[in-house]
Amino acid sequence: MSDSETYFVLKFGKTNSWVATLGPTPEIVYDNITGKEDFTELRKVKTYCSVWKPGEDWAPQPICIHEKDAGRKLTKADRICGSVVGPFLSENAVDKMRSLLEREGHILPLDVKNHDENFYLWWVPWVRNSIDFERSEKHGEGTTIKKPAINYDKIKGLTAFRRHYDGMYNPDGQENVIVNDEFRRKWFEEELTGISFEPV
Repeated sequence: MSDSETYFVLKFGKTNSWVATLGPTPEIVYDNITGKEDFTELRKVKTYCSVWKPGEDWAPQPICIHEKDAGRKLTKADRICGSVVGPFLSENAVDKMRSLLEREGHILPLDVKNHDENFYLWWVPWVRNSIDFERSEKHGEGTTIKKPAINYDKIKGLTAFRRHYDGMYNPDGQENVIVNDEFRRKWFEEELTGISFEPV
């Protein structure tokens, strides 16, 4: 592997795909006492996904699928909006991409509460110091990364990884999956939808 090998961040592009919300209730839940929106179920799912580690038992986490947003019909796709620590992928994508998905990551079933479609969390481990914060392009005042600079010696031979750099806040809870060109080419060869691959 050389520094010239291209890696890609998984983006949504112009696809207005179905949206998945975390938790068992598709409607907004309000606290009975305060009247404010209650994010308890969302936080519970988010925390569970963040603290899960390979080798542990996995309980399929509840999600709800939304096909409309503000009255506008959304499009069914193989990668849908609403992921946590990794993308949510369709059964079709898992069937066609399994060998690459399982090379570094784990395919974890989700419990879809309001739809017949099956979706899965693609859980990918983060790699310590895979990103050089100093060399990365920053937003605004330089406290957050706009375009990451990869430490290629840290990710040699990997198809996919989640990024990490010293001082990063809660790497276990971050998504930011980065894939190589082999993954990108396979995704397009299988005519899968819902990902726009942005070169790193």
